[in-house]
Amino acid sequence: MRSFRVQVNGNSYTVSVDQVRKGKFHATIDGATFEIEAVSELEIGAWLVNGQEETIQAHAKSLPVGRVDVWIMSMPFQTSVQVVGIGGYALTPEPQRVVSSGKISALMPGRVTSILVKEGESVAEGSPLLILEAMKMQNEIASPLSGRVKSVLVQEGASVKKDTMLIIIE
Repeated sequence: MRSFRVQVNGNSYTVSVDQVRKGKFHATIDGATFEIEAVSELEIGAWLVNGQEETIQAHAKSLPVGRVDVWIMSMPFQTSVQVVGIGGYALTPEPQRVVSSGKISALMPGRVTSILVKEGESVAEGSPLLILEAMKMQNEIASPLSGRVKSVLVQEGASVKKDTMLIIIE
């Protein structure tokens, strides 16, 4: 079992994680225990979180500099996570993710409020590309890789459905 203290958006929590098998974990957060199962381990991970009374579906995408975008029951949350103390194990860096595509799609329905790049422009991994408003929250969509903006497929003010192609990076 691995235990550590983390700060999420300025709040501190004691977390213990025990891997039951590949893709399945028991996590205890400040005394509350959850069974967590990975449904998908792509660029955006999908998880089933089983609590004592209900099961919820969560999605998470790791971003640079300790940020994680999380969607719980399709509601977006932008978070920053920092490990502040470790107990019982050495912290090792995660392996680098390989991004196979520069096709950026909407993760949820919403309205494009700002486009921050132009076709032909060079972008670095993590650079903001556009702002997608969903459920009255402004969500910054960042580039998953470094490259050049090949196409901007939406306009400011456009309403988009989940999985609508937004931008292509090459």
